[in-house]
Amino acid sequence: MTGVRRRRIRQLTARGSALPRLAAIIVLALLTSCSSGAKNAGSSDGQVPAGGTLRIAIGQSEPDLNILEYKNHSFDVLDQIFEPLVRYGPDGKLKPGLAESWEVSADGRTMTFHLRRGVTFSDGTPFDAAVAKQDLGRWLGNERHQFLGITTDTTSVDTPDDHTLVLHLRRAYYPALQELTAVRPVRFQGPATFAADGSFVKPVGTGPYKLASSSETELVLVRNDRYWAGRPNLDKIVFKVIPDSQQRLAALKAGEVDMIGGDYLAPLAPEEAVELRSRSDIQVLSQPSSTNLFLAFNTTTGNPGLRDKAVRQAINLAVDRDGYASTLFNGLAKPATQLFPPSIPYAPPAGSHPIEHSADAAIALLRQAGYSGSAPAAKGDTRLSFRLILDPNLLPQAKTLSEAVQADLKKVGIDVRIEQLDSTAYSDKAAKRDYDLRFYETYGSPYDPFALLNADFRTRETANLFSTPAIDRLIDAALATTTEADRAAAYNRVWAELNDNWAIASLLELPRMWAVRNTVRGFHLGVTEYDLPLRTVGVAG
Repeated sequence: MTGVRRRRIRQLTARGSALPRLAAIIVLALLTSCSSGAKNAGSSDGQVPAGGTLRIAIGQSEPDLNILEYKNHSFDVLDQIFEPLVRYGPDGKLKPGLAESWEVSADGRTMTFHLRRGVTFSDGTPFDAAVAKQDLGRWLGNERHQFLGITTDTTSVDTPDDHTLVLHLRRAYYPALQELTAVRPVRFQGPATFAADGSFVKPVGTGPYKLASSSETELVLVRNDRYWAGRPNLDKIVFKVIPDSQQRLAALKAGEVDMIGGDYLAPLAPEEAVELRSRSDIQVLSQPSSTNLFLAFNTTTGNPGLRDKAVRQAINLAVDRDGYASTLFNGLAKPATQLFPPSIPYAPPAGSHPIEHSADAAIALLRQAGYSGSAPAAKGDTRLSFRLILDPNLLPQAKTLSEAVQADLKKVGIDVRIEQLDSTAYSDKAAKRDYDLRFYETYGSPYDPFALLNADFRTRETANLFSTPAIDRLIDAALATTTEADRAAAYNRVWAELNDNWAIASLLELPRMWAVRNTVRGFHLGVTEYDLPLRTVGVAG
């Protein structure tokens, strides 16, 4: 699998625009050090006026809104138009969507969904089991979409009646339900979306809003008065295309847009958020993230020293996570020693893998393993001199962090050469495993933990981050579980195996952020970065 997490997500699910994630962390830290809880809450509450237009900045124009294609990155736009059978809720609990209830057979191989009655697409076409089956047939079984296991694991789809949909799987695969909460290619498009030859015509969904117009400068959505859950509040949502971050900031301050932020629409840069903090008419809303940033090791074609578990353990001891969090990120980012943060279902238990930062312990470990000398220490022909590849376009503030890692590893006898690349060159080297070290970010909800493990820790994946046959078997066992207790235990065995191998060096747990004008009422951050709840939002003034 290629690239850092954002590149990886773009290739598999079109999820990724470049995200100045680390920049946002620095800003949020500055905000946290001097702001009140109201400035950093997860919502902008207040009396919600009826109607009105909400204007949201977006960094890129969109070629189309066909969820079967991987061309656009605006998941928050798609979330207004298209809906899933089930939704991802807080703490990973699944909630009803177009299915009001569902059952999974005891063997985990049959999923039965009871569809809501009275649901129509925005053009008036009824949403029923036959239409749902037809739309599922556009992607189920297609290897192009096999990053979701349900794509190739589904053997057939039945429709016993107009409001019952049954999916049969070839094996027990618990993530199937969670995968059905995703945006691409899962959510339902109406028959009018496609021409008779299967070509895309226009987006037609069951969601609270529908597309009115699309151009290089803006996307305009209007209320879907047929929406099954009740009349959406806003008359119109305008996604204004403003590629330049400084222009987006100016537009927000001038009241030309009402919201900026998010991982995929218009991420905030550090200096922008600092400016916004001083204003009384704008709130910066933040929540803990569902992603961790870690240092990945190439143990196959990289420097042979990385195949030595003692070297990987020494790196884990040498990196100063607390220092990065407190100094580089002013205390907002949290040190991380596990692959996933606690917000992810079945994540490693808090405190289950403590790592005490100690350069002395790292040096002693390397000496015990037979490495001697100053940076680069060596054992025979193996010199601990590593290349860390870096794409600043995908991780704009990573250079500072990479230099901090470089300095920490030098103290223990490990030389790190930072190789800064453009996005194309970076992806090419990552795909070919032409590197020793690189930063990587977990995928986040609703894809983790299973998606990252499937994509990046499997021996079958030619560009995996770390894999062994034992890890393959443990992942298989976790994915095939049919009870919560068995699943939690199975995942804990995966985490123990990864930790025992010192498979990665997890570094930081990262946050989320939006900036919203105080005229926006009733806005709450979505559970994930792929949903943006706007149905009950209003705009005052």
